[in-house]
Amino acid sequence: MVAVDETICRLASAGRFISRGKGRHITRVIDSYELILVVSGVLEMFEETQRFRVEAGEYLVLSPGRRHGGIGAYGADLSFFWCHFLPRSEAGEARLAALAGTAPAARPGRFAEYFSLLLAEEKAARNRLAEHQRCIDLLGELLLAEAALPPEHGPGRGAGGTIPEQAETLIRLHFEEDISTATLARELGCHPDYLGRLYRERFGCTVIDAINDARINCARRLLVNSHLSVKEIAFESGFNDPVYFRRQFFRRTGMTPGEYRRSRLGGHINTE
Repeated sequence: MVAVDETICRLASAGRFISRGKGRHITRVIDSYELILVVSGVLEMFEETQRFRVEAGEYLVLSPGRRHGGIGAYGADLSFFWCHFLPRSEAGEARLAALAGTAPAARPGRFAEYFSLLLAEEKAARNRLAEHQRCIDLLGELLLAEAALPPEHGPGRGAGGTIPEQAETLIRLHFEEDISTATLARELGCHPDYLGRLYRERFGCTVIDAINDARINCARRLLVNSHLSVKEIAFESGFNDPVYFRRQFFRRTGMTPGEYRRSRLGGHINTE
């Protein structure tokens, strides 16, 4: 395992952007490398004389000291993660510089999971940064390692894999949004029943169960790593109905969200 003082790049800040269908990325020059992973929609940007069109499942690394900004308004369906890195050494500078530009992510679902973990860790670290800095730095290392992976295309597969594998990737990227078997099938250009059958054959569960599993896993992390209320965590995880959230949570863990939080923290937190 890499220790904090051995990391050659420091993660300075991170976040997630969800478009409201207006505005554009500001034009600026910054002193850090910026890594952007597009989750949905298309992000169009320029850096000096280069133009980039970054689609869902692709990432962009912008370099320090170079003028960059958005091209046109944000699309209504645009969502992306972002973070800023500063090199700690010449080796760190070389590592970041080698990633500059845009490329398809080898595992966009895993990439997005690391970003989600990082944002949860940053929330937990707001009042105790020193205690969480090691985890933050290591998650930054995972992001850079993920960006460096070459895309893998198995025999007979497209860039996104088979239909059920593409659906799994979409679930990993969009579980907190309003998605269903029907919306995923529409995105993949097939009938919902066909998608449901293929998904069950491939993964042994229904699409809805997979969506709820992803949401509950997110909720479990937030229950331990944040001070959000149970109702807030339900919405953050993609559940619009807190009662349905509690029912699904109990089905998978055998505990209520409050009981789960107390069992992990060893104390009483009045959030329900």
